[in-house]
Amino acid sequence: MDNQKEYTILLICSAGVSTGIIVKQMQHIADQRGLHAHIYSAPALLAEQIIQTQKLDALLIGPQSEYEINRLKDYLQVKAIPYTLIKKEDYETINGNAILDEAIELISNSN
Repeated sequence: MDNQKEYTILLICSAGVSTGIIVKQMQHIADQRGLHAHIYSAPALLAEQIIQTQKLDALLIGPQSEYEINRLKDYLQVKAIPYTLIKKEDYETINGNAILDEAIELISNSN
């Protein structure tokens, strides 16, 4: 992952509340690492619209919203946006560091 390029990472869950807490932690860690990243969350219901209208480098999905993958898969493939389900243990412990590492790896593997 190129530290100079700005990356946009979206986290989604049922309502966007849980991921909002994780986003704050991830953004803080990214800033400490000197990564140029815009990390934000949204309710899963808005994901389709965001995917269609915004440039995303990665989409991370809360484990309780796994069913959203089937609904969004075609949009993600057309836009070539890498995505993954956040590991349940990282999500439950609000491990922003591990989730950020997962996002970085996802982006790196897609380039």
